[in-house]
Amino acid sequence: MKNLLLTLSLSLALPGLALAELPPPRTTVQDAADDLPPPRSTTRKPRAAQPEASPAAATPQAGSAGDLPPPTARTRRATARGFQPVFKAGVDDLLLEAGALPDAPEADTYSTLRASAYVLWQPSRDWEFRAGARLDGMMQDGGSADHDEMLADYTDTYVRYRSGDTRLTLGAQTIIWGRADEIPLADRVSRADLTRFVLDDLADRRRAQLAARWEQTFGTYKLDAVWLPVFRGAQLPDAASVWSPINRSTGQIIGIDPALTGWVSGARIDEDEHGSGGGALRLTKTGEPFDFGVTLARTRQSLPYYRVDVPNLTLTAVHPYNTFVGADLELVSGGYTWRTELGYTDNVPVTRPTTAMGTTHSLDWIGAVEFFPGGGDTRVNLQLVAHALQTDRSILELKEYYGANGEIETSFGQGRWRAGMRFSSGINVKDIYLSPKLSYVGWEPHELYVAAHYFDGDARTLGGFHQDHSLITLGLRTRF
Repeated sequence: MKNLLLTLSLSLALPGLALAELPPPRTTVQDAADDLPPPRSTTRKPRAAQPEASPAAATPQAGSAGDLPPPTARTRRATARGFQPVFKAGVDDLLLEAGALPDAPEADTYSTLRASAYVLWQPSRDWEFRAGARLDGMMQDGGSADHDEMLADYTDTYVRYRSGDTRLTLGAQTIIWGRADEIPLADRVSRADLTRFVLDDLADRRRAQLAARWEQTFGTYKLDAVWLPVFRGAQLPDAASVWSPINRSTGQIIGIDPALTGWVSGARIDEDEHGSGGGALRLTKTGEPFDFGVTLARTRQSLPYYRVDVPNLTLTAVHPYNTFVGADLELVSGGYTWRTELGYTDNVPVTRPTTAMGTTHSLDWIGAVEFFPGGGDTRVNLQLVAHALQTDRSILELKEYYGANGEIETSFGQGRWRAGMRFSSGINVKDIYLSPKLSYVGWEPHELYVAAHYFDGDARTLGGFHQDHSLITLGLRTRF
């Protein structure tokens, strides 16, 4: 009896690099995804184009991004006397969305409810306590795989201590490292959320994970160390969901030739995520002439790698350790923001035609440019991606993948309307994703939108796997 080992990890992360990689603007500040409550939508413009903030505008709000209200007095003693404890509570995200699936045999409609709430207490300048929870509801109806589910989970829930240039955080945190929008190679300590595939922005496709974090600033340098004492793999959709990486209706596994997976429809699905998640270090520098960072990580991959036992009809999602070394750079020049990341990953699992598992290493590169043609109303973000497995042996995975993706977004009607297009395409394979969106944002802080998600591609690509799952949605998103 042989175990057949099939790789979902590569197909989720790198055919098209599209699973975490369809780049809308990042909704949280880089390397500070644990700061709560995060702004729900920001646009990262080139630093050279940003106007100088007025003294009033430059004053951070209490409870924001790890910094309490700045002192207005002239001495430390006066500052201590003038500090007032901060207590905040609210709903930092509420999403109501209804969608139609015109081509899917599994369902005709797909609807989503997502709500997250938090409480935040800062009794002093040194201490911060936060607790958060979320509720996710999904329902699909009108086809061969009617399904509904409700999930409860914690969001960022931690104790934080800060003193001078040191910040220590213990608890559940959402930490997103890297520089490129939506597909940062250095993103090695976050927990992926695949319940809605790639319908959401990167920050909404990440969940909190238990971590111990030490952040230390040395002038323009910052050292960030993270240890994951208890590992939690990616949050996967239910096997009956149209967004599941395993389609029981058609007997397919994403990224694998359908001719090899006909037995999947009746398979049992297990998951093995015991143990710790490893640790990682990241050093960054900001300032002229450019920003840069280096990352060293020995962590378990959040995305699952499916181990298949054909005689027992069992699929087991495992999360092997990977060693990652990466470097990234950001440069602003002439109104253009240039970003690049380069990464080396060792111990990458692969599957040979004999169904035996092997390991190899991979090289990955991302190059991106962001600019604002015609002023600040339009933003263009373009990215090129490359992935290469360094092996001469025959394997079931694509050895090389090259692709392009990005986003174009503009506002009009005195800023009350916003239109955008997210897109991704393979270069050496057919792998297409298109997502136009029209939003009304004049009713702050609420956003009303209509959007579409179109998929197409070859059999082993993300777009090909979901080519019957193109979706049209109408939604409301808000916070209060």
